[in-house]
Amino acid sequence: MRIPGINQSGVPGAEQLSLGAISSAAQGKMRVTEALTKVVSDYEVISNKAEAAAQYGQNYESSLIDMDAAYDDMINQPHYDEDKNPTYRGLEDKWNKISMKLVSSRLENFTNKIAKQEYQKDISSYLRGKSNDMRGVVRSRQVDYSKGVLNLQIVAYKNQPGGAAKISKAIMDQVQMGTLDFVEGQALNQKSLEEHSSTQLNMSIQATDSDSDLDAIRLSLFNNDDPYLTQSAIQSAFTSITQRETQIDKDFDDQQESVYVDTLKRIVVGDLDNQSEIDQLLITEQITPKYHESLSKRLTEEERGTDLDDWSEYSQIKTNIGSYTAIDILNNEMLTRDSRIKLLADLDKFNDAEDKDLDWVSTQEGREAFRRLKAAFPVLKSSSLAGMMGQASAENSAALTKLYDRISKLPPGLKISSAIDMANQIIEESKTGKPAAPAITIPNTIQEIIDTTTGGSTERRAMIDAWSEKNQIKPSSSDYIRTSQINIMSLAKELGVIV
Repeated sequence: MRIPGINQSGVPGAEQLSLGAISSAAQGKMRVTEALTKVVSDYEVISNKAEAAAQYGQNYESSLIDMDAAYDDMINQPHYDEDKNPTYRGLEDKWNKISMKLVSSRLENFTNKIAKQEYQKDISSYLRGKSNDMRGVVRSRQVDYSKGVLNLQIVAYKNQPGGAAKISKAIMDQVQMGTLDFVEGQALNQKSLEEHSSTQLNMSIQATDSDSDLDAIRLSLFNNDDPYLTQSAIQSAFTSITQRETQIDKDFDDQQESVYVDTLKRIVVGDLDNQSEIDQLLITEQITPKYHESLSKRLTEEERGTDLDDWSEYSQIKTNIGSYTAIDILNNEMLTRDSRIKLLADLDKFNDAEDKDLDWVSTQEGREAFRRLKAAFPVLKSSSLAGMMGQASAENSAALTKLYDRISKLPPGLKISSAIDMANQIIEESKTGKPAAPAITIPNTIQEIIDTTTGGSTERRAMIDAWSEKNQIKPSSSDYIRTSQINIMSLAKELGVIV
């Protein structure tokens, strides 16, 4: 058999051997080609996987960082807006929009299909978890807000006569919405209705102005038929009734004293000279028999009256005017009518200044003192219902308490002017950890200042100025009494009485 392209050797089987060699060589070449193809293919696969891994890792990790930051920023925002409305209602929608925007921007970075598919799968799982977390946050804030509103409702309804039904309805509404479980709602309802009954009872006691009405309330407590009025509330009510009876008696006594003082003033200034008018006050129980006797005596003695003042007595009262009452001054037989009228005017001026001092909080100085303390010790951040109501921080409360305590100890005439300085002292103490220097102690009389300070010293001048501010009067040489009158002229000059 002749094979084209194969020379015939004439040796038996030679042609078959040559064909086998050719076939083996061809197969070997094919295997090499296949191996090279596989290497190239494997390289392409590895290269593609490396690219996919790089794109996936970079974009996924960056997405997690961005979305975690966005999530934390959202949940750390104030729980209430400027109008004190809760902000939880829009959280889920806001999160969905922000997260989808971040994911969409990341998807645009992918050129590798496999990496993009893996990213979409994993980021979807992440978003489902975060969405569940966000729903939990929203639900938690919804419950907190609902409970806060409920508490405010209960507080308001306690002061209303028909508030019991409103309290029960408000609580049951929360139970139906799921913000309160049934057992918790029942317990709160019982507690709130008990407080409502106790509050209404105390309000009725405090609103009563007659002993007979209080007796009727006391009798009703012995026959109590209110299931929500506890034994402890009843015992407390008995105590309140006794206290109210005492207050009614005091109010009546104060009213009679007020009539007595007004009548006494009229006698002293000469507007009343008729005994029958005084008698009528006793008949109508506007004054006590004791006051009637005193007024009758004063009417008689005013007709005689003293012509000369006891100057020592006058000076003592003038320099310590805040220690005397109108009754003390008007009934003082050591002073002339004109002097008593002048001292009474000084007392009214002193009381007016004291009343103004008591209201130092509403003055410009008081408001500025509070502003400085609030700036130095801020209130709580609005991250809860307490924040919504403007609840103070512990530091703020402590600072305000210090301010109240310190100013309340100051004498009349100094409270308003000292408010800002006191606030600054408290702020400085918080920084240094050391108490500020104590405020000046003002003696009751000029005599004490003279006896305890050096003539012409800054200390004496400061104390005299403070004394003048306290008593709302300019000191004179008659405002002190010396055992031995030494250097009276130099002292008068120092006080500014003479030049």
